[in-house]
Amino acid sequence: MSLRPINTYIQSMQRSGIRRIMDSATSPDILHLEVGQPDFPTPEPAIRAACEAASEKKGLYTRYTPNMGYLSLRRSLAKKLKEDNNIITTENQILVTPGANYGIMIVFSVLLNKGDEVLVPDPGYVNYAHLPPQYGGVVARYPLHEHDGFVHRIEAIAENITPKTKVIVHNSPSNPTGSVCSELYVKKLVEIARSHNLYILSDETYEHIVFDGKHFSPAQYDTDGRVVSIFSFSKSYAMTGWRVGYIVSNELISGALVKQQELCVSCAPSISQIAAEAALGVDHQHINKMVEHYRRRRDIAMSILKKHGLHSYTPQGAFYVLIDISSTGMDSDTFADSLLSDQRVALAPGATFGPTAGKYVRVSLAADDKVVAEGLEKVCNFIKANSKKSNIPFSKQGEAG
Repeated sequence: MSLRPINTYIQSMQRSGIRRIMDSATSPDILHLEVGQPDFPTPEPAIRAACEAASEKKGLYTRYTPNMGYLSLRRSLAKKLKEDNNIITTENQILVTPGANYGIMIVFSVLLNKGDEVLVPDPGYVNYAHLPPQYGGVVARYPLHEHDGFVHRIEAIAENITPKTKVIVHNSPSNPTGSVCSELYVKKLVEIARSHNLYILSDETYEHIVFDGKHFSPAQYDTDGRVVSIFSFSKSYAMTGWRVGYIVSNELISGALVKQQELCVSCAPSISQIAAEAALGVDHQHINKMVEHYRRRRDIAMSILKKHGLHSYTPQGAFYVLIDISSTGMDSDTFADSLLSDQRVALAPGATFGPTAGKYVRVSLAADDKVVAEGLEKVCNFIKANSKKSNIPFSKQGEAG
């Protein structure tokens, strides 16, 4: 007798191309440009605080924490939100989570009923599209275009709102494009959500990693509690493995979120919460130094792409850039697999970020300068060697689009 089928959606769901490549790229000679993981150490005060908490003789910090997270951490986060994001909130509206990805998941689980539509950016982070159907939601997309630097346009949102739309996903700085939304756009986004009675899920994981412009949190312009903001310690404090994020919402949503968290994981890891609170006390110069390294790598990448005629836009934040590979005639998965096999360079296939991104690959600049430079040279030369546009000088191909 055969076993009864498991969840059909999960069975048919494609794995993230980022993780698929990452799992294949195990050889020590591979240049890693696939995953968005800072190559800097966690701040020393955070590590020290975690070690002290873990070794506390009575084991006070190796037990469950409150479902919402330690009160002291949430109070520190409320202070940070006021100072960095101009968001006025209370500790009862902040839920500490085991990472921002999990935060995205439970926000969808709380906001969505069967048939509710979620508008996600295209290109956009893979989780935005993969998670809503698990809670009965339907995914629709609003386009971002390479020809204007993947800048978010409010018209693209307005044109795709339907009577079923319930949530707009906002991500700035953007993964995978690196675009940063202007204050005017963010204000208009909140206005259009208010006029259509929609929620905004604002993923602000890369809030501090901005090269050009400034980061603006939608919640600072929200007067009726329709913005749910998700933040992370992973990128700003190089704490990917510690798994700490947090969600800011109105009290009704926050109450529902904490019930979900209680059922799923009880609480974020206690020791990680201690480390996160210590990280908040680190001078912003620590973050600024990391951002300057990312800015330099961004500039190195742009210089190489321009040299090879493959530059089409300049990312304003995060640490990613999309590269058009359409001249090769390969789909992004084939390109990424072939590049890994032939050139020992790992990067993310664009198709994992949405239907319009299949002609791109995403390069992560969260790697050493030499790895970025050597890896991008290999990417560009691989594109050149496999280009199908033999009638167009390669140096002009990047300028044609």
